[in-house]
Amino acid sequence: MAEDTIIQWCDDTVNPIMGCSGCELFRKPRQITTKIDQALIKLKVKGWERGTAWKLFSDLIDEVFQKIDTPGIGHINAVTTTNIFHLKGEFSERVARNHGGDAGAIAQRIIKRSLKCYAAKLHLNRGYNIQKPNRKVKKGYAPTFEQVTQFPGRMEQAARKSDLLGQPRSSKPWMNGLPRLIFVSDMGDALSHRDDFAFLCNELEHTQTENGKRHLWLWLTKRPEVMRDFGRRIGGFPDNICAMTTVTSRSTLSRVEMLRKTDAHVRGLSLEPLWSDVADQLDLTGIDWVIVGGESGAKDDVAAFPIEWALDVQTLCREQGVAYFCKQLGRCPTRNSEEFSLQDLLHGGDWDEWDSDLRVREFPEQFHTYRQSEI
Repeated sequence: MAEDTIIQWCDDTVNPIMGCSGCELFRKPRQITTKIDQALIKLKVKGWERGTAWKLFSDLIDEVFQKIDTPGIGHINAVTTTNIFHLKGEFSERVARNHGGDAGAIAQRIIKRSLKCYAAKLHLNRGYNIQKPNRKVKKGYAPTFEQVTQFPGRMEQAARKSDLLGQPRSSKPWMNGLPRLIFVSDMGDALSHRDDFAFLCNELEHTQTENGKRHLWLWLTKRPEVMRDFGRRIGGFPDNICAMTTVTSRSTLSRVEMLRKTDAHVRGLSLEPLWSDVADQLDLTGIDWVIVGGESGAKDDVAAFPIEWALDVQTLCREQGVAYFCKQLGRCPTRNSEEFSLQDLLHGGDWDEWDSDLRVREFPEQFHTYRQSEI
């Protein structure tokens, strides 16, 4: 659990489950190797064909795995996204030796750009590493990001946090007076597997205790169809839980419809990282909150973020009566197709650096009215 998180729209985070079974921010291994194949075939690399990247990685991983004296739970002899990332350097070197430097550089770039998820990056740095089998594993993380892992007791611990209703937040004044806002699942997707429903039902009970009801719980998933089914199982989400999903581009807009079918008092969207203009296709019927943000990370690996996209969504929210929250401008914000730099290089989240038309951080009316009679 992270207290005093830098995430601009919450006070804390909690993860009853760590890890994720994959999404557009953490590509499946077959997607990565297929993209490498496509690029090197297009480059006309001699002898490269469909399936070559998978075969090379499979051989490399087996070779490295066989050198481990006592494999741990996270040391897996298989082509996984985690193994691909840990071995990307050696893989690229072998490709370069056998097929030329350009081929190796392209393969490495594709692999690096297939990982956009900060939670996955933390797991890569703190979990099991097949290339460094003796590295100490950080307690509290899943063995690898793909190995979705339950952590009972975390929701109960979060529920015991102090009440913030009516209190100021000196570093986040836009949250002044609200109940404590707890972001559920910033380090994975708790709805990766339906097999975890029974566990999640037990964990969710802590949000409805005397302690838990003091707070608002903001539950984000990239699997709103699973959230819908879980909501049906529990008879609908309680009124202090905001059901949320992520949309990153036009290709994931279908998640909004799935979220609309989720039985919840409050629903929100996280459009972060936003990779395309979605305002003209975004239907906010049944949606109470929209968060927008550009992509964080190394400049060479992130997409540009035209702030016109954020302003278009802001206008749409105004027209449809939806609360709008601009979280960050990302590493490469642009205006009128011109890139501009910010002191907060990685995230672009310091709104004191922004133009006034961008400085909007609102919360749903339901957040303001929840427990209002107690003030």
